[in-house]
Amino acid sequence: MELDARYEAQASRLDSKHPSSFVDFIQYLYGKGILVRKDWMHNAFCPEQVERYSRQLNFFLDIEESEAAATALLKRIMNCRIALIGIGAVGSWILRELVQIGFQRFILVDPKTLKPADRTRNAIFDHRLIGEPKALVAERFVHSQALEPETRAIQSPLDIETNVEELIGADTDLIINTADEPYIGATSIKLSRYCVEKGLPLLVAGGFDAHLASLSEMIVPGQTPCSDCYAIHFEETLRGWKPISHPVVDRRRGFGGLPSLSAFAASAAVLKIVRLLSENGGDVEQGRGEFLFDQYSIDSFKVERNPECPTCGDFERLQARAD
Repeated sequence: MELDARYEAQASRLDSKHPSSFVDFIQYLYGKGILVRKDWMHNAFCPEQVERYSRQLNFFLDIEESEAAATALLKRIMNCRIALIGIGAVGSWILRELVQIGFQRFILVDPKTLKPADRTRNAIFDHRLIGEPKALVAERFVHSQALEPETRAIQSPLDIETNVEELIGADTDLIINTADEPYIGATSIKLSRYCVEKGLPLLVAGGFDAHLASLSEMIVPGQTPCSDCYAIHFEETLRGWKPISHPVVDRRRGFGGLPSLSAFAASAAVLKIVRLLSENGGDVEQGRGEFLFDQYSIDSFKVERNPECPTCGDFERLQARAD
């Protein structure tokens, strides 16, 4: 057996005169997920779940480095309740990927109906359902794909006056915002303030204006900048900057896009969610980024949490008050 450099030090301790060293080495390999029990998946999941999620479990085993941790990650995924706000070009791709990975508990929020134009960008488009509310179309999709679906479809908009808890309920584990109306910046600040107060993670995803392949922002209260931190950052860094005027005043319907850009943005968002739930996913990234089609590269920058932020600057005090 050939081992890479990470395990050579442990292998060098093998001693033919001391059988216990071999036992220790085998246990070490089990602990790192290199050796696994033949039936380790079946010990934790039913045959139908193993058949569907075996590839995910093998990937999680590589990342988490133990049977127990890989199993726990998939169970966290299956039990996680997500509020998805906006089921459009990016939100629908996010939903499709989440269900494929194993997520099955959703609160689906979108006030719009499915239109013929959605054929080119919505990942769950069905021409037989044109004119149906997107929230109900999404709910049908989840129930057609997930093994144990649990959903609520909400056809109300999210706006500045919305009571978030009344909209999605108090049993949410993660909120995803892809709502582009009235504006994703405004809705994200509203949701971010709610999430900081409740200690919930928020993922801001989707393409807005010309930024159609955004890498998304994962906001974890107490760890990352909140949406107000981002607003303060841009207010300071862009002070004195004046945009170049454009001959078309109202360009709300003038931004084009490709389904590939939407799928790219969704995949980046879903990977961040998996990393958040993983024990070995690493630190949550702080900043923004996007794929630049013309340069075929990714542009990104980091934003630090602002200790003077009126929303999250004193997060520990807010948590103590909430507890």
